[in-house]
Amino acid sequence: MTVLTRMLAIAVVVALTSAVASFNVASAQADPRPELKVRLWFSRPGGIFDPHRWRYTSDWFVYPSLFNWLVRWKPGTGGNVLEPDLAERWTASDDGTVYTFHLRKGVQFHRDLGEMTAEDVVFSFKRQIDDPRMSFHSQVQRQIAAVEAMDRYTVRIRLKEPNAAFISTLVAFRQGFIVSKKAAEQMGADFAKTPVGTGPFMLERVATGREVVVTAHDRYFRGRPAVRRITYAHIPDEVVAATALIKGEFHIIWTRANPEAVRLLQQASGVKTERVIVYDSLRHVAISPNFKPTQDVRVRRALSYAINRQQIGAALPGLELPTDIIRPGRLFGGSSNVSRYPYSPAKAKELLAQAGYAGGFRVRILLETNTYQEILASVVQANWRDAGIDAVLDPLESNAAFDKRNKLDFDVSINSVGRPADPDLFFSDFFWSAAKPPGGQNFFGYSAVDDLILAGRREQNRAKRQLIYEQINQKLMSDLPALPLTNQIFVSAWRAPVTQVINGVNNNFWAETIKVQQ
Repeated sequence: MTVLTRMLAIAVVVALTSAVASFNVASAQADPRPELKVRLWFSRPGGIFDPHRWRYTSDWFVYPSLFNWLVRWKPGTGGNVLEPDLAERWTASDDGTVYTFHLRKGVQFHRDLGEMTAEDVVFSFKRQIDDPRMSFHSQVQRQIAAVEAMDRYTVRIRLKEPNAAFISTLVAFRQGFIVSKKAAEQMGADFAKTPVGTGPFMLERVATGREVVVTAHDRYFRGRPAVRRITYAHIPDEVVAATALIKGEFHIIWTRANPEAVRLLQQASGVKTERVIVYDSLRHVAISPNFKPTQDVRVRRALSYAINRQQIGAALPGLELPTDIIRPGRLFGGSSNVSRYPYSPAKAKELLAQAGYAGGFRVRILLETNTYQEILASVVQANWRDAGIDAVLDPLESNAAFDKRNKLDFDVSINSVGRPADPDLFFSDFFWSAAKPPGGQNFFGYSAVDDLILAGRREQNRAKRQLIYEQINQKLMSDLPALPLTNQIFVSAWRAPVTQVINGVNNNFWAETIKVQQ
């Protein structure tokens, strides 16, 4: 970085800081809109607010407050409907390799940094393509052959090959956020601390591991947000968070499978709750490629037969939906016409004996220290012990467990993967050989459905794609590179002055959908 560039970067930071301070003083004096406090519902705090360097789900929860996509999932549709965002319309070539996006005019970046144009869109994609280490989903970025600005408000993206899932997997997901080219280039690494987007809110401050504060972006192209400021606070304990909401210390919270927290919320006066089943979010047992016993498919099948999934449902009533398949038939790309492994300790013992483990073996179950993983792991541990397997728990703080899992330093692990909308997003990030950690969730190193994943991506006909995904599901449930446990259910809750919150897609939060009492 040259002296001149460094001085420019410092000037930008100073200007942003001054702008925030001025905004706070003025807003406190004249803005009647309320301030809200929202609980970050994830046990793993992040703090990286350059969206293209995403690592932690807690940050993804906040990103839609700060940034926009070219195209987004329509709020309230569960990721099933796409709608224009920064692009007012788009077209695709007949062969599915060229996409043209026509941008909205007059969209303003935060901090008075000017209008969003095609130059910013090209930059946002190319910075990830040019530096594969930047993107957590680099295997998806490699599908792009070229990104170019046709004029100030038109962008063309050319793919290396047809991709029917392109809009869902690349444009409307984590890699698709558009940032300010000017701010990112001038601020360098500091951009992750003071990002500049076009979203309904702009970042005010971050106290890593504690809270993230955002303030309204009143030049937002969809109109002024209903609230002046939101503080996203990190509270690991869900019962503590629920109690804080009931007392009026918080206005909106999410819970993840804590029965006591949900009971308190549902019984509290003045608190509204909503229960959401996320069928494309799979809790499962991830399997290491380095643990010898589970390299034998008979052992993996035995482990699945040994799990009593109804016990999980009973331990987390109404909070986890037990499942013995990887992708349910109710979803596009799912199938129920697959091999099943109903609870049978006798069948598990028979398969273990066939694999040479009649006396069982010792296995460590890696888990994060939060309520739902502890309950899941405890049920699995007890079930496996009943089948003669010496299962022991390896509980770690979330960040430590996350890092250990990505280094493949485990035997098996309780894990979750949620990928909404097009099935390619789910299968490519979970079972494609190119999706090895840390850039993907294919911990087992599975490669047996690579050709089918590519075929499903290239095929443009939806019915034909479904037939391909039927084959993928059948192969996965035969080989069991992961053991399905449950589909996620979460409960959101809010109180006055909030009158509406539309639940987001895949762990994000639609702050702009908040409505409050007038």
